[in-house]
This record gives sequence, C-alpha cells and structure tokens, in this order.
Amino acid sequence: MKTYVFLATCLLALLSSCSTKKEQKEVVVQSLKHELLMGDEYLIGRVSDMTLMNDSIPVVINVASDKIFQVLDYSRKKLIEVGNVGQGPDDFLLSFGLLPSAENAFSVSDVNRRRFSTVHLNPEDDSWRVEHHFKYDSIMHIYIKPIANNQYVATGIYEDCHLMVLDEKGMPLKGFGEWPYQDEQEKKVPGTTRARVYQGKLEVSPSKDKLVFAVTSGDMLYFYRVLPNGELELISKQENAYAHYDHSSGAHYGTAPHHYIDACTTEDYVYTLYSGRSLKEHGMSCFQGNLIRVYDWEGNLVKKLQLDIDVKQMAVSKDNRKIYAIADLPDPVLVVFEL
Repeated sequence: MKTYVFLATCLLALLSSCSTKKEQKEVVVQSLKHELLMGDEYLIGRVSDMTLMNDSIPVVINVASDKIFQVLDYSRKKLIEVGNVGQGPDDFLLSFGLLPSAENAFSVSDVNRRRFSTVHLNPEDDSWRVEHHFKYDSIMHIYIKPIANNQYVATGIYEDCHLMVLDEKGMPLKGFGEWPYQDEQEKKVPGTTRARVYQGKLEVSPSKDKLVFAVTSGDMLYFYRVLPNGELELISKQENAYAHYDHSSGAHYGTAPHHYIDACTTEDYVYTLYSGRSLKEHGMSCFQGNLIRVYDWEGNLVKKLQLDIDVKQMAVSKDNRKIYAIADLPDPVLVVFEL
C-alpha cells in the first residue's frame, strides 16, 4: 500500500511538472536585417534621442551642432536642421525626451532652460517655430512626458520618488515610487545619489494612459497605469540586477554592465534596447546594442528581436511593423528594420 501511494505521488508530481512546463510560453527570437535609409553623406550628428514625427519621419537630438534637432526626411532625401542652441528666447541647450506631438511637430524638455516646448515644422519651406508650454524653476526634471488628465509625468533628480506627476502648468502634484536599493546598506544612500545612479528612459503609450521606466544601470523595468484621478498605479516591476557603483560618490564602476539604453512604445508593446556590456570591456559600444526585448503593458516578455548590427537609438511605427534606428557604421546612419 505504501509503495502504491509513493508511486501515485511521484506520478502526480511528474504530471504537474509537465503541465507547468506546457503553460510556460516560449519567447520567440526573431532575427532582423537592416535596410539603409540615409548614409553617412547626410552628416547625421551625435544622436542622444529619437522619435517619429507623423509616424514616419525620424527626428533626433544632435548634441554636436549649433542646431540641436535633425529631421531625417529620408523620403525627400533631406536632412533638415532646426532649433538653435543658445540663450535666446526660443533656443535650446540640453534637451531630453523627444516625443511626437501634432502633425509636423514634436515636443521636448530642456534641462538647462528648464521648460517643456513643442517645435512646429512647416514642410513647405522647412521653417520652424517654437511653442513653450511651461517653465519650471527649482526641481531638476530630466524627462517630461504628457499623460492623461491634462497632466505630465516626469523623472529627474528627486530625493523621495522616482516619478513625479505635474499639472498642466508644470507644477508638482505628487511623487510616486522610490529609487531602487538592493539591501539596507544601499537604502541608506541619499535619494538624490540613487536618483543619479538609477536614471533611464521614460516613455508613455500613445493613448497617454500607461508608462514605462527602463533603467540603464540596472536590469530594471517599471510599468505604470495612469488612473482617472491622476494617480499612477504600478502594474508590474522587474528588478533583476542592481547597479554597481560607489555609494559615496555615485560613480559607476567601469566593470558594471549597462542594461536598457533606449526604449519606445506603441499602444500594444514596449520596445527596449538592451546592451549588457561594460565600459571597461567594450568601450563606447556599451551604449549600443543589438537585442530588443519586447514586452506587453503587463510587463510580460513576448518577443526578442536580434538585430544584425548594433544601434544606439530607435523609434517604432504605431503599427509595430517598422523599427527606425541610428547606427554607427562607423559614422551615424539611419536604418530601418521590417517586422
């Protein structure tokens, strides 16, 4: 009898194990080859951010020119430079967080000028005008993105939270979340130090009711839902690997890998560009990657895209069929991957 019970128990355990394995979805790995859209003859600059205007025209931030934005209108074989660098009323200095706005327009926040603005482009003569939405004085925001309820969400160097909701005039309403810590020792590190360490990319869904924060120094993702009352609700989070840094200065160790170096969203998915490389072993290529991890808005990994070249910035069309990216071959070029 005891032998029978033992065998029955083993059989049930085996069946349960097999059932569990069947329920686990295997993540698809899809290999993608690039197509060159604009070569090095167009003199694309040192790109630090990227978005799509009109869902098909890449716009990038160029950190090495007296014009800070480049509109890569590959269909017309034109590179259009807009946005003066300087201290003038409509000039820019240090911009982050490009995002599409109205037709023929894109928005951006400027850390040094401390304001959130939209650049409108006239496609007839390639002229532009700048519309300023609000200016902020004291808080160090880095990324600012519009969300539902006529509000904005921001991330920056905050002591007590890693996300902040702002009203339509850019005034702080409430902070959400806290900067990561691995143990009680790291928890004692000042919030502003951890804020500098655990920065990353903040992106919002096109409907403005969901957002994701992808950390560069750690293998970490945070998915949020925007509620009708303006609150942020954490959908899910992944804290798979923490940053390696000096707790006193906040300086990263050169042997530590970089993780998510870019992210972009559609209504269906979150696309994250993953590096996994350290500065010591790979040099500046640690700021590039050839693996895109695709998540749904519940935080589930649904697909991996293996690229045939390294890229450093990307933007995805709304229909999830095209990934535009900047690659160094060895000079910056614009490429596209068809899905």
